[in-house]
Amino acid sequence: MNNNTPHKPRKSRHAKRHAAEQTEPFGFDELETRSQEFRNNRRLRGAQQANADWVAEPLDEWLSCLDAGNTDLGRETMAAFAVGMRETLSIRDALILSLVIDESRCPKSWLMEFAARPHLARTRTRMGELLTCAFEDEGMMPDKERCHAGIGMLLDIAEASPVPYCIQPLAVIAYTLWWLGDPRAMVFALRCLLLDEDCSLAAMIFSAADRGVAPAWCSG
Repeated sequence: MNNNTPHKPRKSRHAKRHAAEQTEPFGFDELETRSQEFRNNRRLRGAQQANADWVAEPLDEWLSCLDAGNTDLGRETMAAFAVGMRETLSIRDALILSLVIDESRCPKSWLMEFAARPHLARTRTRMGELLTCAFEDEGMMPDKERCHAGIGMLLDIAEASPVPYCIQPLAVIAYTLWWLGDPRAMVFALRCLLLDEDCSLAAMIFSAADRGVAPAWCSG
């Protein structure tokens, strides 16, 4: 692990063996096939229902890992997030909220709404209020263990996924490191931009880090 790789939570010997079995790299064609399945579902069933069905079970596993402080995601869940984040940024944004906002204030039902119904007025308002509070409230200290568990899972997804499926996981890592006040946020944002200069989240984080913009808790 080099100095630019965020710390991953420790795993038991059994968990490490299980994770190694699960993180065999995805082939590009494999993820393209899954992406086509997701697109077909969105056309046939509507974006809201298809998004909700796609993310419901993976989100359960993701939240369970966050609560336990481990990174032991199954292969199916990793693929679902790699594809989901690329196909619809609302799934990516739901994962961001799950890391920076306490689960008691942002339960799974809200995360599902962020992922499936991002254009509803109440969803936009609720998300905006949560992110504004997280950014501006000096008392909103990050749950570092939770964030590092999320970073570990996202690293596993990114390392197992080819371009372009690795880009959004890397962008969420950059965001989470920025939220933690970690200077490696700029490194990961730049890595994203080198792979995709149009990655708006990475560009935002790179710009914020470059200008010294940080969440209020960092100066509290």
